[in-house]
Amino acid sequence: MAIEHTVHRRTMVIADSVYHIAHTLQHQALNSISIAKKTFRDEELLVLQVVLKKLDLISELRERIQVLCNCNFLYWHRTIFPIYLDDVYDNAVDSARVHYMFSALRDCVPPMMHARHLESTQVLLECYDKEIMDVLNEHLLDKLCKEIEKDLRLSVHTHLKLDDRNPFRVGIKDLTDFFSIKPIRFFNRFIDVKAYVTHYLDKTFYNLTTVAIHDWATYSEMRNLAAQRYSLSMTEAHLPSQTLEQGLDVLEIMRNIHVFVSRYLYNLNNQIFIERTSNNKHLNTINIRHVANSIRTHGTGIMNTT
Repeated sequence: MAIEHTVHRRTMVIADSVYHIAHTLQHQALNSISIAKKTFRDEELLVLQVVLKKLDLISELRERIQVLCNCNFLYWHRTIFPIYLDDVYDNAVDSARVHYMFSALRDCVPPMMHARHLESTQVLLECYDKEIMDVLNEHLLDKLCKEIEKDLRLSVHTHLKLDDRNPFRVGIKDLTDFFSIKPIRFFNRFIDVKAYVTHYLDKTFYNLTTVAIHDWATYSEMRNLAAQRYSLSMTEAHLPSQTLEQGLDVLEIMRNIHVFVSRYLYNLNNQIFIERTSNNKHLNTINIRHVANSIRTHGTGIMNTT
């Protein structure tokens, strides 16, 4: 099917010429018959046979292309698909040709509709669909997502000198060609490489920002870099740049008052409690605002406990 579509696209230019050729051959054949006598001499019959053979070839051109360009044999050679995707990813040249591979893989579907070893051919089609999609995710899409994320991280943290980014020393692949691939049709879905990578980055950046909200600026910069370098339409996380939680719960502090006394110091000037030491980047503090938040959460009964 893939080769057939390519042939059809290439022959659109000569479509008018094919019509004129067929018309000319028909005219030659009819002219030979009209001027012929009851019997043909050998040389006259030979000319007519050549003309009829050419006319027959033109009339059966579509059927011949369908037979010769059928790629359903790929069903028995599916092991080459991962190798092909690895080569596409490693070279990253003319990656749009992956459309032809998926068109060839779709040629395997019609013969599968006549399977008799299963109660329903739908089971076979679903297994085939899952196998192809798993291979595509493992050997192309997931690798591309990881590489894009790695490139963004190293670019944002260049001041840390985590890795050698000199393209003259280390080969850096240009992955922008993958985002020019138009959506690939396979079964009842369209596979959009650009949308897949964008969704992965949005999900990863959002989840990591919620875990470490103090890194919001870093992931915001990575979003901007992804939009500039790879033309990805990233979604703004709309997470606060500061925490909005009530902080430490006074009720929990009073339940573990001995831990609080040993770990916190009191700042007389600012009227706040400050954590003595911490393994985190920041020290916890407790002031009147935290007490008010705890009362708002648990009610006024907390004051009796305190």
